[in-house]
Amino acid sequence: MSKDRKPILPFEIEVDAESARTMPVASEPPPRRNSETASPPSGKRSWTGRLAGAFFLAAAGLVGLEAVRHVSAMIETTPLIGWPFLVLLSIVGATTMLFLGREIRDMRDMREGGELRGSADRLRNSDLHGEAQPLISRISRRLGSADGLTRFEQARTDQHSDGEQLALFERHVVAPLDKRAYRLVLEGSRDIGLLTALSPLGLLDGFLVIWRTLVMIRQIARLYGLHMGPAASLSLLRQCLRNAAIAGVADVVSHATIEHVGASITAMLSARAGQGAGNALLAARLGLEAIRQSRPLPYIAEEQPRLKHVREAIFAKGEIRLDEPEKVRS
Repeated sequence: MSKDRKPILPFEIEVDAESARTMPVASEPPPRRNSETASPPSGKRSWTGRLAGAFFLAAAGLVGLEAVRHVSAMIETTPLIGWPFLVLLSIVGATTMLFLGREIRDMRDMREGGELRGSADRLRNSDLHGEAQPLISRISRRLGSADGLTRFEQARTDQHSDGEQLALFERHVVAPLDKRAYRLVLEGSRDIGLLTALSPLGLLDGFLVIWRTLVMIRQIARLYGLHMGPAASLSLLRQCLRNAAIAGVADVVSHATIEHVGASITAMLSARAGQGAGNALLAARLGLEAIRQSRPLPYIAEEQPRLKHVREAIFAKGEIRLDEPEKVRS
């Protein structure tokens, strides 16, 4: 290239019409996925859980093998004792297998509920058609004969998009269940507050709070079609505790009572009454989190109940009441 040649500027390039028609055009980049509405990826079980499960199965197998050998030897030496013991061992083994089967089913239902919420979260703003109906059918089978299914079928049309169908289903079917679950949270919080304030022993107080919280969580889960056994209930309670800790329950409990009741009234409360108020608010936070975890849909058109609504219902006029707010506002 000679040194005296000038560079060609972009606006000096001439393109004929025929070349312009055949020139490839850069396609638009695909839309970015919104991380807030995207369904979370399904995580695999941790290696710790797998090792614990394998250890439990191995230990159960060794215990069962040793029991069979012991019963066989007992039947050969003392049949009058060995055969009844074999029948008793068979009953215990069958009961254990039935219990484990139910717990596995309950845990599978919990995971399926998370998958349903993830799918609904992906379709909540969709303008397409065809994906919401299978999802709604799965949720309807899960809820059983829930009130509002007939009203939803009457209100739905083929012109409604996937997001609109989910909003209608939430309004007619899930929202009435939310009101009943909210009332269960109020009742559970009231009972826990009274149990804490009236309990004479701290250890008894702790057992009563744990028992009433588990009862409340199981009632909420059963309301949304989940039948919780002991293991599934503890797993749901662990999830609620983890999410509540992330939300800062300690700060909520320490400041919420003072904010509503006032420093002057709080100073007049006894230590047991103040502890009861704090436990009531903590139970309310766990109950609201249990509603969110048990719900088959995320909050689409309905407003999510907040801890302040429960606090206002518990401490309104200095007494616990069970009146539901006319409209839950964020």
